Amino acid sequence: MIETDFPVVVGVSFECRIYVPGLDWPLRIDEAQVRWVKANTFGIQFMKIQPDEEAKLKQVIASLNEELQA
Repeated sequence: MIETDFPVVVGVSFECRIYVPGLDWPLRIDEAQVRWVKANTFGIQFMKIQPDEEAKLKQVIASLNEELQA
């Protein structure tokens, strides 16, 4: 879920960067598409991501899961 003050429309595609503490560079998603909008929040689906970026993203998610289970 992403929170914004800007108007967002379902179906819009964009490139995005995810800044993760501990990573030297932000994760780059080549194409994300807005899937739902509710008030000032929206959800996205990753449509295009480079394999190396996907591997980093999976590591970040695994690390977050470990923190939640600890």
